[in-house]
Amino acid sequence: MAPPTNKRLSSKQLEILRFILKVRMAKVHQILSYLRPELKGKSRQDKDFESGRKVLSKTLKLLQDAGYIKQHRVSDSTEVYYYLTQEGQSEVYSFMGITELDKNRHSGFDFDLGFFPWRVPPLENVHSRFQTEIQCNILSLNRQVEEAARDVRNGQWVFGGVKLKNVCSLRDNLHASPRNSKIKDSMQYKPDGEICLNLSRYDDQGELIDTHGELTYYFMEYDRKTEYGERLLAKFKRLNSRLKELRANNKLQYYKGMIVVLEDPRYDNNQKVNDLQVNLRYLSFLKAFKTMCVEFTDEFNIIATTVSNLESTILSLRTEYSKDFKYPLVDSFRFKELHQTFHYSDPNNDGRLYDYFKQTGDIIGRFTSDRKYYCVFFNIEGLNTMKWKRCIEVFNNLHKVAVDKNETYIVTPIVVFRKLFPYGTGLIDPSLQTGEEKLFYERLFLMDLRINRPILYKELEPIDFSDSMFIV
Repeated sequence: MAPPTNKRLSSKQLEILRFILKVRMAKVHQILSYLRPELKGKSRQDKDFESGRKVLSKTLKLLQDAGYIKQHRVSDSTEVYYYLTQEGQSEVYSFMGITELDKNRHSGFDFDLGFFPWRVPPLENVHSRFQTEIQCNILSLNRQVEEAARDVRNGQWVFGGVKLKNVCSLRDNLHASPRNSKIKDSMQYKPDGEICLNLSRYDDQGELIDTHGELTYYFMEYDRKTEYGERLLAKFKRLNSRLKELRANNKLQYYKGMIVVLEDPRYDNNQKVNDLQVNLRYLSFLKAFKTMCVEFTDEFNIIATTVSNLESTILSLRTEYSKDFKYPLVDSFRFKELHQTFHYSDPNNDGRLYDYFKQTGDIIGRFTSDRKYYCVFFNIEGLNTMKWKRCIEVFNNLHKVAVDKNETYIVTPIVVFRKLFPYGTGLIDPSLQTGEEKLFYERLFLMDLRINRPILYKELEPIDFSDSMFIV
């Protein structure tokens, strides 16, 4: 066990050291955003932020003087990172009861940390700092949700009849590396991190069974566009081997996909250019995946997002979030643009709504009031491969049924989003549309519920509701 120290540390000081151990290095505002998540995203112009920063800086100075942490100023930058000294790591390990026997005994999720020999973190490495930024953001988000869960008056994080206790659990690349693998080390897929979602469970009728118990894992890739061509294909070749090993060990059912996190684009005033940059990188990953992991394309998801959209992306993967879909959807029917088409009613008792998958609640069908169109609403957020694949399959099945039964109504797909603009591969690049997708994209509408009234899109451009075919 790490040697004890005679220096007494407060609980707050130990909490700071434990957080730095988890993320390996951190800036003042990253530590502050974890300790006080309500200050996340604020600047020094904010009085509460500045007050908290000054108090934290004094505490960090005390820890530095005591020999537990050091600071490092990044070359050609004003950024200053704090990291643990060997004595600081030993102190935290002693406090947490971590010994050398714990290297492979702990999951690494949350603060269930294993033992690793001390070393100076790669402070000058841009990718490592990018990883730190993402980890700090996720931990701060979880802290915010955890604090809200303890406040009975706070209803901000209630979805699908459940008040979330956290959004996800996170572990870094060291803990996410394969353990006891039979694959040669150079051929092992080693992600940049991993998240686990402990999801609520619903029965076939959509009724809540339990607020936890369904574990879902996603590999994390923190991408700075340094891998192209053969290097990117090699990554997915290693992933293919990892997925085969997971399947052989009966664990693949828990691993649902990969989340590719990109840096926020720099074109602040041009959202279309920003989206294009992200979308093209997503297509590169998707192409490499389909090339090297052919047998897993129907069960393993590729999701892409940016740092600023990551929290919303992870939230959208929770079953509770998708179960909540019908409420904002039906609420949009009250607006004049849709009121005559879909008369507003109580979403809990609306017999005209058809919930196709009650366990997830993210695909809902409803006839227009004149019954000329059968609109199928799909909730998709951002770049989510499997969600688009699923909604195209559902649309094609419904269209086939209508044709086979000589029905006169037209099946109309409407992809609805509440947080992140959704892009299917056929929207990003129409040349990628397959024959079975053509009709889907021809009839497709997008509906934006991010603001207090719905906005309709056709071919990625906003249109007037009166210009859409299904409006009564």
